[in-house]
Amino acid sequence: MDTLIPVLIFILILGVVIFIHELGHFLAARRAGIFVEEFALGMGPILLSYQGRRKGEGTEEDEEGTLYSLRAFPIGGFCRMRGMDDEANDDPGAMNNKPIPARLLVMAGGSIMNFLLAFVLFFMLVMLQGYNVLEVVSVNEGFPAYNAGLRAGDRITHINGTRVDMQEDMAVVINAARGRDIAVRVNRDGVRYDFSVTPDYVDGRYLIGITRRGARQQGFLSDRPTDGDFRRIRVGEGLVNAGEMIVFHIRAPFRLIAQLIAGDPLPEGGAVMGPIGIGAVVTEVYQISMEQERGILDMVLTMVFIAAFINAALGIMNLLPIPALDGARIIFLLIEAVRKKPVPPEKEAMVHMVGFVILIVLAIFIAYQDIARLLNLGDYAG
Repeated sequence: MDTLIPVLIFILILGVVIFIHELGHFLAARRAGIFVEEFALGMGPILLSYQGRRKGEGTEEDEEGTLYSLRAFPIGGFCRMRGMDDEANDDPGAMNNKPIPARLLVMAGGSIMNFLLAFVLFFMLVMLQGYNVLEVVSVNEGFPAYNAGLRAGDRITHINGTRVDMQEDMAVVINAARGRDIAVRVNRDGVRYDFSVTPDYVDGRYLIGITRRGARQQGFLSDRPTDGDFRRIRVGEGLVNAGEMIVFHIRAPFRLIAQLIAGDPLPEGGAVMGPIGIGAVVTEVYQISMEQERGILDMVLTMVFIAAFINAALGIMNLLPIPALDGARIIFLLIEAVRKKPVPPEKEAMVHMVGFVILIVLAIFIAYQDIARLLNLGDYAG
């Protein structure tokens, strides 16, 4: 049961994320007057289905509408629209007969819904759990932080444009800079200040010369009394923090890629993970959480965070200009807008097919890495 329950939880999370993504395409298509032939959750053979009905064109009789299906393998889903991959015809419900702006919205609709759900989930987490800020306790004279202008009492909120709320996060960012200037944003008595600090290399690591501690802004589930350092978070703060968390998780993959290219060390947990790896994390988190005093509550909050993270990751991944993903279809629509005519369907289909094969190969490689990690046969390639 200790393994079955987290596996079912992960499948549920994945199902919700995929459902929301495809729902975004579906709602945008319906809004544009595009006929959706099938709305499917999962892949493979159909387990359950419902055939919708719609009013026939120019007749009082009903015609077959959208087929809603639940399929055997919970590894994806799709929203098949009429005329999506065919030559434009006279059907007013065909996607290729709709204006380019409407088609662009349909293609981006899935990611937009993922981002919206991620924002809502992150906002819930911030309001319930609160968040940390890093408070500067002391600044060593003669060190980079002091020379740049940081002082005791400053609360560090961002480094290089990324919000930091853990001392470990800050140490990783400072070391990854390898002595290059870092942009430090602080809150000083309610006023925002930005400083440029160049770390010093001391005894094998990079330092800026401050002592810091975490000061908790309390969420509504916290039972710790509020005082000068511990206070209830406000709604406005929650909205801002949720937005910053979305931006952080959108930028994180690109930062990891940049670190890989530069040869910088990756932060802990910065390895590439697929569904198997994430499922293993869910299982581990479930088992650890259930051993704690507030086991069920902590487990639920952690699963909500994982769901928010997956939504943000899926949203940005699908917008990348990779063949077979929504981002590539958006690129083809932009090319059509410039050329004033669409790319021949057979050529576009060929590009998407090649991209699909590459994605399958990449998925197999990542799955191998996940399994190797679980069996302690090697580390993730990152």
